[in-house]
Amino acid sequence: MKISKQSIEKLWDQAVIIDKSCKESCFEFQIMTSKFHKDTLILRWIEVDISDVERPIQYYRYRCFNIDGSAQNCSIHYTNTQEANAFFKSLLPHYKQEFARPR
Repeated sequence: MKISKQSIEKLWDQAVIIDKSCKESCFEFQIMTSKFHKDTLILRWIEVDISDVERPIQYYRYRCFNIDGSAQNCSIHYTNTQEANAFFKSLLPHYKQEFARPR
């Protein structure tokens, strides 16, 4: 899939907003696609909750966008493990940034 430079820039702008509002630590932002969400760009990042230092919790977060980079409402929730695993295996990474803004 060909992703326009303008769409990539819009998603990175959203990554900066997400990063600024992140309570703990957000990193490894990726622009991805999936066959389960046609004509959709998926911004994925890792969020780490370190409120309990002895038991940090890592989450993958997802947000959907139209091909032009505009926001889209889509759900990345599945009813069972098989559906979830199929989605995760279908993800194709296109672009990656460790951090959305300088640290």
